[in-house]
Amino acid sequence: MTARVCENCGIPDDELVLVRRVYVVPPSWDTPGSQTVIAEPELWCISCMSQYPCEIVDD
Repeated sequence: MTARVCENCGIPDDELVLVRRVYVVPPSWDTPGSQTVIAEPELWCISCMSQYPCEIVDD
C-alpha cells in the first residue's frame, strides 16, 4: 500500500487537505503588493498549511 504524501513538502501523511497555493508579493516603496491563487488544487499536510499561504478548497 502506498502512503499519501504532501504535494508541498513530500512527507507521508494520512491527514492531507486539498488547498490552492497562494503566491504573495509584499509591497515595496514603489509597487503595491499582490497575490496570485493557483487554480489547480494540491494535497498539503497540516504543517505546510500553517506555514505557507494557501486557500482551503471547499467541495
